[in-house]
Amino acid sequence: MSELKHFAPKSALSASENLREFIRLCRNDLTVFGAGINWEATSWSGAVNFTKLGAHSRGYSESDRMDETFIDFAKAYFRYQQGHHPTETKNESKALRTIEAALLQAHGNADIAGLNIAILDEAAILARGHYSPAAAYHCGRELQRLARFVSEKHLISNDLSTWKNPIKKPGDITIQTGAKAKAIQEKKLPSHEALDALAEIFASNPSDPKDIFTSSTFAMTMCAPVRISEILELPVDCEVELPDSKGVVQYGWRFYSAKGYEGDIKWIPEVMVPIAKEAVRRIRALTDEPRRLAAWVEKQPTRFYRHENCPNVSDDQFLTADQAAQTLGLMSLSNTGMTAANGVHTLNSLWQYVLVHQPVGFPWLNKKRIKYSNALFCMSRNLLGFKLGTSPVILWAPNNNSFNNDLSSREYESIANRQSIFDRHGYKAKDGHHLKLTSHQARHLITTLANRGGLSQDQIAKWAGRADPKQNRVYNHMSEWEMVAKAEALDTSLTLFGPKGEVSQHVPVTTQEVNLMERGAMHVSVWGICSHDFIMSPCEKFRDCLNCEEHVCVKGLGKDSAEQLTRIKLRLAQVEKDFAEAVDAIAKGFAGADRWYEYNQKTVERLRQLVEILESPQVPDGAQIKLRDGKDFSHLRRVIRLKAVDALEHKTPDANLLSDMTRMLGGSLG
Repeated sequence: MSELKHFAPKSALSASENLREFIRLCRNDLTVFGAGINWEATSWSGAVNFTKLGAHSRGYSESDRMDETFIDFAKAYFRYQQGHHPTETKNESKALRTIEAALLQAHGNADIAGLNIAILDEAAILARGHYSPAAAYHCGRELQRLARFVSEKHLISNDLSTWKNPIKKPGDITIQTGAKAKAIQEKKLPSHEALDALAEIFASNPSDPKDIFTSSTFAMTMCAPVRISEILELPVDCEVELPDSKGVVQYGWRFYSAKGYEGDIKWIPEVMVPIAKEAVRRIRALTDEPRRLAAWVEKQPTRFYRHENCPNVSDDQFLTADQAAQTLGLMSLSNTGMTAANGVHTLNSLWQYVLVHQPVGFPWLNKKRIKYSNALFCMSRNLLGFKLGTSPVILWAPNNNSFNNDLSSREYESIANRQSIFDRHGYKAKDGHHLKLTSHQARHLITTLANRGGLSQDQIAKWAGRADPKQNRVYNHMSEWEMVAKAEALDTSLTLFGPKGEVSQHVPVTTQEVNLMERGAMHVSVWGICSHDFIMSPCEKFRDCLNCEEHVCVKGLGKDSAEQLTRIKLRLAQVEKDFAEAVDAIAKGFAGADRWYEYNQKTVERLRQLVEILESPQVPDGAQIKLRDGKDFSHLRRVIRLKAVDALEHKTPDANLLSDMTRMLGGSLG
């Protein structure tokens, strides 16, 4: 594990002197990314390239190297921050590149001493222009963090600790509605074809190590909302079984969260427990031998590990070239950098080669949490390979790419070790395309199912290992219809789409019935349908359809009829309560209560009439019901009435027709 040291500025020193001491400490005393790292190199392998803004991550030239007046500070700051607050994204590099570019643009050199508010603002502008909205936002956050750091550590003379990130966090389309949002949401969820294929592969109990690894690991991701990095860092003794408050034994995994929740037990739903146990058992059986090797290297670092193919000779006896290769699990020594001759190597000398080639950080798998000897996914090098033999003496652990690469084929590469697990077992989509998945799709699916199942946001966040329940939003892919139905289930007065969110169940009319109605613009309500001439006037009874004379309630058929009547009776009960409160308000002399009294009195009367008609056996199913009281006013009725009066006065041919239309609309010519 890298040794961490904190930098404490000295008030007696100038900013430039503190800066030099900071760089010296990070260069000589810190061991983050390895004690033997080449400080002068442009690239630190596996960590970062210290190149200018816009330079390619691969194939960069020496001219892309950061300015010499800036690069030492950049290396020191990057190493210090990643040592104290390690992240996978390493966004510090984005902030450093934009600051260097802004300094060069303003001053002609990139000395960090020239950092000021204007430079930070320019760096934020460069971030917006160079990175995606999300990446620019994270770059801005790192700029703010860097400004505070250099100010508090007195590395510059200016105080920039109050500077704030001006780049707003972009909206997340995954929590919006519409066709585009739906397409993006669907990409984040696994396809049913791929899930079914992996389920069949897992059920077939494969014997190939790579198939065991991929199918069992994905099965584990389907048992709870986990990140693949969390799965791959589980200890071999991760399984926990404890009784709950009711005495029922629950099964879970003890793990460390990758999103800030620290150590926790992730409980597995009962239906998935057999799958979870079997997946862990298969991985544990696959990795038992590598764990024994890891324990040996820890406890016996001076003696060669005697595996089944190791020659039965003393540790200091000279070996033939073939014996030496066999000892290392190789066909030959040609690619090892060692002399491929007889009588040169012994088990003792080969052991030194083995120790040097153990994974970086050994014996720790990651962050001093899990040792290789206790890691569920402790493997031997090439255990998951095809062409190269498995090494019996050198350890290895899979990472995110090892897993995800086997879930997606490389169509341009036909070699066996680039085929996905689906290709190896002959599975393809119905349209002939290659099946593919990602590890994170399972996490999105499990969180969506948890939302559908009714778990609270706090429960989901804890189960998924998230520090903030707000982080649940980007993993919830319930449709807008499901969200409305969920709201209606909590509040029965919300009936926009019905208790099940199925709009079609609440349309109690056929197309033929609609065609027989008085024409006008048509829209559907939860009670029936409405024909209204919106060209003549806007709807004057919006969301008050029950008191509208243009609204038609169609007596439903079978189940629809019962649901319709239930909704109306529930509405009647609520309005009767409101009417009683209005009566009480009038008695107490509350201003304006008379208007609510009149409105609720009318609504109660109409609803009672409607219930009586719908319950009457004399009214056939499919009957169209309109309730009129002759008092409603509309622009359409007023126009027709005036036309009818004028026609009657002048005795035009349309007089009788207009008179009939006026009476049909419930009006009067008087």
